[in-house]
This record gives sequence, C-alpha cells and structure tokens, in this order.
Amino acid sequence: MLFRHLKKSLWLATLVFTMATVNLFCDESSYDETYDESDLVYFYWDTAYHSYKAYAEYKADYLYDSGNTEDAFWYYRSLAYFYPKFYKGWWGIIRCFSGDFANLDFVDSEILIEKLAKSDYATARSKNETDVLAQWNVQLPAIQKAREERAALEAKKRADNLYNMKFVRHNGVLEQYNGSDPEVIIPEDVTVIGQAAFRQTCVKNVVFHKNVKEIQKDAFANCSGLKGISIPSTVKVIGEGAFCQCMNLESAEIPGTIEVLPNNLFQGCKRLTNVRIGKGVKEIGKSFTSCESLSVITIPSSVEKIGDFAFSACTKLTTISIMSDTVTVGKRTFFGTHLENKEKMIERFGEEAFK
Repeated sequence: MLFRHLKKSLWLATLVFTMATVNLFCDESSYDETYDESDLVYFYWDTAYHSYKAYAEYKADYLYDSGNTEDAFWYYRSLAYFYPKFYKGWWGIIRCFSGDFANLDFVDSEILIEKLAKSDYATARSKNETDVLAQWNVQLPAIQKAREERAALEAKKRADNLYNMKFVRHNGVLEQYNGSDPEVIIPEDVTVIGQAAFRQTCVKNVVFHKNVKEIQKDAFANCSGLKGISIPSTVKVIGEGAFCQCMNLESAEIPGTIEVLPNNLFQGCKRLTNVRIGKGVKEIGKSFTSCESLSVITIPSSVEKIGDFAFSACTKLTTISIMSDTVTVGKRTFFGTHLENKEKMIERFGEEAFK
C-alpha cells in the first residue's frame, strides 16, 4: 500500500511539472473540443449503470482512488466532453493535474478553473469538491509569481547568445541541438525541427512557439528523459518516428492541424498513457505500436483511416472509442490488445483487425 501511494505521488509530481513547463505558448486551449451525446454509441460502458455519465463518474473516482490516475483522467475528460455543464469532469481533470489539488500551477489551470466555476458546481456533494475555487484563490498569487519567473527565464534564454549557440540552424531549419539543458526553448527563428535534431539527447521538456510548422523524421527519437510533449497547432507535418523509443514519455497532445500521423510516431514509448488526438487528423499510420502502457484512447470523427498494426502490441489497451461510422481499419490494427468491446469491434471491422 505504501509503495502504491509513493508511486502515485511520484507520477502526479511528474505530471504537474511536465504540464507546467511543456508548450507554455500554445495558442489554443486543449479543452474546448466537445462531442454530441449521440456519439455515446461508440463508447463502451457497463449496462448495469443507467447512463454513461453514471458509469464514467464511478470509474473515474474509483480509478483515481485506486492510484490509476492516468486511466481516471480519461474518464474525467470524457465526462467533460459529453457533459460540459456537469462539474465532475472539470473537477476531476484539475484533480489529476494538481495532485489532488496540492498544486494548481499547471498549463490551462485558469481555463479549467473557469469552466468549473461556470458548471453546476453548486451540486457538488462534499466539502472536498467545493473547496477547489477557494484553494485557487489562495494559491493564485504564488502561481502568478512562478509564471512570471518562468517567463523571465525563457526571455533570458532566448536573448542569450551562448544558449543560442547550442542550436545549429540554417534557413529556419534546426539541424542539430548540441546542448545539455534538460529544458529546451526552441529559438523563434526556427520553422522546421530537422531530421534527428534532438535524437538521443538528454532533453526532458520542450517549449515550442507559434513559428514551428514542421517536425521531421526521428526529430526526438530515443530521448529517454522526455516526459510529455504538446505539439503546437501551427505544426502541419510530422515525420516518421519523430518520438519513437522515448521510453519515459507519458503524455502527448497532437493537434488536428496534422492530417497524417506517420508510421512509428510513438513506437516503443512504453510508458505513454495519455494521448489526445485533435479533430482534423485524417489518417493514423502504424503510429502506436508497442505502447505497452496505453490503456484508453479516443479516435476523433475526422479520422478516415487507421492503418495496419496501428495499435498492435499495446498490451494494456482496453478502451478505444472510434467516433466515425466510415473509418477503415487495417490488418492487425488491434493485435495484442485486450479491448473490452472486442466483439463489437469485430462486428464493425472484422477479425483481421485483431489477427
């Protein structure tokens, strides 16, 4: 039991730190996307519960209290998708990001707090649930100070000639990173992160900006220290294996501006648990093979094709929701998974999707 609580605390601390430092300049909120409740036909739930809302609330709270924070996050977020007026989804997302509300300094915290405040928050059933806004007001001065200090540090790094010398770049293409800093701020004149530019470096966090339009093949491959990545919405193209074999990568956000997720994009990212694929993505290649910790994922309605072996060897994948009626699925797309709704998926896509 002690080990479980220590593991949970460590994971939450890592998540909060990552969310506070990765992609601070993203110009879109990740929490504005919502689905229509009619889309619930694609989501699995235990029919012992009268609605998906009741089932998801139970699952989210149970998983979080059991120490499975990453899976709980998925259910809290699905509540926010389908029932944006229901406080529990926003409350739960904040709970996951903050380490049970210990530290509210993370990316988009103010947006999530605002959404919580505008929900049916008055129906919260316990003091623990109703104290969040009060805690936010107490922590806000320290949060603002910390953010100002981070912004000043980032501005200093951008202006530091010595720091900039660590980036080998030509005509807007970042060809190689020669530094050893765990946190990297991409220079503003970079529009393309070149092939293998950060491969096998010790980078742990990357701060992008709105000028980056392309991430090329193997750009961050084998970066074992990388914990989380949030690709900005300015990126239109991403190359094969851009984040493959990042053994400690836990979270990834992919904007809908990238139409095709290429082969081996996250291949072998054994700790990847939280993935958000934005609406606008049209095709998923053999992108998530051997992501052994991935247990839940939603495929947006914009996706038209999921390629061969896309999620093969994702041994913990139990819940996948495919929101399109017309999507095509390749051979062995789900080979080696343990989907709860396997029979329904076979009815939709045939047995070849599994063997």
